Amino acid sequence: MKSPVIVKPFTFAAILLICITSCVPFKSIFLGHPDQNDAYRFNRNVIYPKKTNFKFDKLSNNLLIQVNDWTSDLPESKPIEDLCASHEVRELIIIKNDTILFNYKNNEQSNELHSSYSMSKSVVSCLIGMAIDDGFLESEDQYVKAYLPELIQNKNSAALTIKHLLDHTSGIQSSLAMDGRMYYGKDIQKEIKKVRFKCAPGERQEYLNVNTQILGLILSKAVGKSISEYAKERLWHPIGISNEIRWSTDKKGVEKAFCCISASTLDYAKFGRLYLNGGLWDDKRILSEYWFNQSIRRDTSDGSSFNFNYSWHIGLKKYGDFMAIGLYKQHLYIYPEKGIIIVLNNDRENELDAERVNWWNVFRQIADQL
Repeated sequence: MKSPVIVKPFTFAAILLICITSCVPFKSIFLGHPDQNDAYRFNRNVIYPKKTNFKFDKLSNNLLIQVNDWTSDLPESKPIEDLCASHEVRELIIIKNDTILFNYKNNEQSNELHSSYSMSKSVVSCLIGMAIDDGFLESEDQYVKAYLPELIQNKNSAALTIKHLLDHTSGIQSSLAMDGRMYYGKDIQKEIKKVRFKCAPGERQEYLNVNTQILGLILSKAVGKSISEYAKERLWHPIGISNEIRWSTDKKGVEKAFCCISASTLDYAKFGRLYLNGGLWDDKRILSEYWFNQSIRRDTSDGSSFNFNYSWHIGLKKYGDFMAIGLYKQHLYIYPEKGIIIVLNNDRENELDAERVNWWNVFRQIADQL
């Protein structure tokens, strides 16, 4: 378990003043940076697997792949396991055509839960699509005001749609204090009343946690149950999760939709398999073809960008790959043409090392050798 942050008296007073003036929860002083232990510190909803679950095949031989992370500025390739050991990698799994080719674990148990951080944004996007498929939501073009009338009433809030939230083109004013209150605070719903707009929806893209949190609130209202329960019924049980999944909540049981799913690497890979196969799970369609295609296409209209769509990171045209990405460079990488899924779970790393390594490049080096 991570040790509490030790604060000197004069520093403590300064931080206390900042917390009081910005209304950031006092708890954040002692917990410091988000880490794996947050899955156990906060209230949570737990989803348990069924007795039967999906299993990937596994090869007994080690995968002989050489990669270069370019952190030394030299063209030096190294075995993939050595690359993992040189970074704060908790677990890395490489799957091709439903077969596990490589699985690195840094002293982790096979059922260890890993924090998704912002990878959960892609899960919420999937759940929004499922709610549209099920008729709980009309479409992504539906106005948010129909579900959250408490959102500040002006022309900007009136124009806000679900699609704006998915694409992070909401026009909402960014706020680190709000992020802190949503992550460490007791009542997420209160934060919606504090939302302010910097510009009209659809003008520009700005990646904000509150966008996905609003999507979570809309989803819960639309389906009439917690998003954890809906995810269990429509996503986690249908894809046959092997281990429990935790979704952190505030004190009132509202899920932190923007960040806080914890799952095993294998279960993240199963979510990736659903998208690898275009929304099909074996012969059963779980997610509509329409929503899958809408999610991974390139769309620069309405303030959006070339490489981010419906809360998914869109890769290179040459590869047709796409990713869910979270804090500390958590990755769910999907390369449909070759049937490849790669899941990377990291701990917080030295800032310079973390900045220099390009995991997208590493994944493509791996894919090129498979």
